[in-house]
Amino acid sequence: MKRAIKILLVTVLIAAIAILCFSCGTTAIWQEKKNDTDGIQADTQKVNGSAKYIVYVALDAGGNYVVKNSGTAVASYAVIGYTGLVAELVIPAQYQNKNVVKVIVLPDYTSYECLMDGVAYTGNDARLANNTVVKSIEFGSNITSLGAGVCMGMEHLTAVTFTSSSAVVLGDAAFSACHSLTTVTGSWTPASGATPFLASGYTPA
Repeated sequence: MKRAIKILLVTVLIAAIAILCFSCGTTAIWQEKKNDTDGIQADTQKVNGSAKYIVYVALDAGGNYVVKNSGTAVASYAVIGYTGLVAELVIPAQYQNKNVVKVIVLPDYTSYECLMDGVAYTGNDARLANNTVVKSIEFGSNITSLGAGVCMGMEHLTAVTFTSSSAVVLGDAAFSACHSLTTVTGSWTPASGATPFLASGYTPA
């Protein structure tokens, strides 16, 4: 009995739909209207999650390393390393209200004014070379140069972006043996006699 009732109801429904379709020239399909706020994203500030793990060395007006506790005025900073686990490394244009002008390999961390996250850096060598975490690097707009071998052997690095309005000078083997590197965006130029992408995955045009 129940089955007969179900069959009857389905038959009536089909008949009603057929009548509507043949009696109307068009068929209107109604959808639920979303709230006006649905799908609207609020403006968000890009957060540099890697910033607090970047290691700097202070530079004087002549671009020389500031010796620890010397009292020499700081004119700018250079990036000398990174200790974090954020794969998208973003090097800022400024640090402590001074321009960040280059990325270098510092031979001795203990003798110079090295800082990280606003305080003196007392850790071990944190250089970028051979880093296995970083997959991309964006260099801030005040970066003018990268030292020799500074990013060599970063095996998971796939993309590099230079944001400076002028060409960034790259030292010899700056990105050598970065086998996964395929994308380089922005303006750069090799230092005199330098081969920045030696044995890397990127072939300059």
